Amino acid sequence: MERFSGHRVVGEIAIGIIHVLAEEPGKVSPVPVSDVEAEIARFDRTAKQAAGQLRRLSETSEQRVGVENARIFAVHAMMTEDVDYREEVIRTIRAGKVCAEYAVYMAGRHFSQMFADMEDSYFRARAQDVKDVTDRLLAVLTGRGTVEMPEESYILVAEDLTPGQLMQQKRNRLLGIVTSRGSAYSHTAILCKSMRIPTLTGIVPNPSWEGHRAILDGRLGVLLIDPDTETVRQYLKQMKETAERNEALPESGPAVTKEGRRVLLCANIGDREELACAIRNGAEGIGLLRTEMLFLDSQELPNEEEQFTFYKEIITAMGGRRVVIRTADIGGDKPADCLPEPPTDNPALGCRGIRLSLLHKDVLRTQLRAIFRAGAGENVAVLYPMITSEKEIREVKEIAESVREELKQEGIDAGNVEQGIMIETPAAAVLSDRMSTYADFFSIGSNDLAQYVLAADRKNSTLYEPGHEAVIRLIAMTVNHAHRAGIPVSVCGELAADHDGINALIAIGADELSVSPSLLPEVRRTIREYET
Repeated sequence: MERFSGHRVVGEIAIGIIHVLAEEPGKVSPVPVSDVEAEIARFDRTAKQAAGQLRRLSETSEQRVGVENARIFAVHAMMTEDVDYREEVIRTIRAGKVCAEYAVYMAGRHFSQMFADMEDSYFRARAQDVKDVTDRLLAVLTGRGTVEMPEESYILVAEDLTPGQLMQQKRNRLLGIVTSRGSAYSHTAILCKSMRIPTLTGIVPNPSWEGHRAILDGRLGVLLIDPDTETVRQYLKQMKETAERNEALPESGPAVTKEGRRVLLCANIGDREELACAIRNGAEGIGLLRTEMLFLDSQELPNEEEQFTFYKEIITAMGGRRVVIRTADIGGDKPADCLPEPPTDNPALGCRGIRLSLLHKDVLRTQLRAIFRAGAGENVAVLYPMITSEKEIREVKEIAESVREELKQEGIDAGNVEQGIMIETPAAAVLSDRMSTYADFFSIGSNDLAQYVLAADRKNSTLYEPGHEAVIRLIAMTVNHAHRAGIPVSVCGELAADHDGINALIAIGADELSVSPSLLPEVRRTIREYET
């Protein structure tokens, strides 16, 4: 029996036969063409065909992975029609009188490297998107089509796996996934989590494994090749016991540990589709409504009525369950054309979140007016992102009080909306004892907190570790300070959806977990299985 260690992505177990996915040929040769215009037309037909495939894939994937996760294919479809990408392909075809395959390959390399070299983590992540789209275009141009898969159930092993390749698999045969490249926060990893496919990264595939029996342990992060009979027996026993426990647990209702500890389970959403998924999966509230989506999807600032209508729709649909509305967290990896940010060398460490809002106080006032109006007489709270100092929160609360007074003077009910602070910077966590005097509640953003504590981009699979001891200690300290002040604490981010992370957060004393809507059933089961 051989044992290989990797990085955990989905903490489930799989036992089956390995199928090694062959790597597609790397470099594409510059085959000469005689009719340049015909080759350009061929590329345009290919781009149109690829866009159609991706849009159909987006529609058909919704039932398997939810609207939120299926949206990546619609984004990739738009990328196949990108003007800059097309111009680069056409330039290469005309300049070298070469085939479209080579021009697409070179354009993909150019844009992928350009994004990979950028400081901003958002744009660096687009390098993989460019590669995925380029691979799709090359597949259509070369007629590669779909990849043949075994008729029997299998554990798929590959160098890397694109979202499109993942969705080609027959879910009833795919037992697990092992890749060499990729991270726990890639698009493919997110899809694997939503479908609960046992997944590991960081293990280099060996073609000789083809057809060999293996155990993929997503909890321990190991792959066992040719396990002995006793090891298989022990794992089968564990899988049976887990399945029996899961069958005994109801899929909805309150999340209560075996010892009777109640943990509020809420959803993070940004639009109406995610709202529907949250309600369908039994969310007890909206722990994080990402309002920046209103700004990112528009060339113009959303006005007060547009925002009010959107917030009111979400609040009404939740039927009295609490809705926490975060003010626009724009900047850094979420630039908005309608709200420009000052030039900076590293946007992730510059003017984002509340910092940008305080530079555009009129925009913040408009948003608070809409939130207070929508929250009048309702179970609603407002949450301020990226707070780092008492000065910032004092200034924000002064603006909020001014907005309340302004609405009152106009004869408009401003309600009694609670105000919370997002703890996602080390500064806010360290000062949480003093921050608690300004807040009705805390919401800990574990993704950014881990990123800033570890000085590691969240897409770095080697260095980024949301469950790192230093991160857990800061969260524990924050929870203690909040509880001493008599205010509750919610945790949102990947840590709140990770099996080990959930257990750590319950042990620390977190009052609420807020996760992606598609992950609610899995997190609910984990909470109900928790015992000290």
